[in-house]
Amino acid sequence: MVKLDEAEVLGNGVDFSTQDGKVHLSASRCPACGAAFYPPRNNCSADGTSPLEDILLSSGGTIYTFTVARQSTPEFKTPYVLVYVDFPENVRVLLPYDGSEPPPIGANVEIVMAAGPRLENDNLISIPHARI
Repeated sequence: MVKLDEAEVLGNGVDFSTQDGKVHLSASRCPACGAAFYPPRNNCSADGTSPLEDILLSSGGTIYTFTVARQSTPEFKTPYVLVYVDFPENVRVLLPYDGSEPPPIGANVEIVMAAGPRLENDNLISIPHARI
């Protein structure tokens, strides 16, 4: 598996915030029904309420499942692992996994910023990853 290197987190991003040295993903919550969504959105898909409240997800969650990608486009080194993480706010998020082997189902993970495969002006940028 590809082990991703740490990347410096430069302040807060559009999709995340750092508090007490921990990464929190930005999300939305419906004030009427309480449903939470990642990424943030304007309308609740459960009951149509608009606007939604901005919230930050917990700094970690639990592995629901994973998949190992063995084929990809040239800019992505393979193999790499993607995980679905269940957050306490009742949101499930698909994230790259920062580990050398697939994680155990049910493992607790933290969210970290690491160098990702996305290129911005030919440079790697920081994106959220799950890490045990």
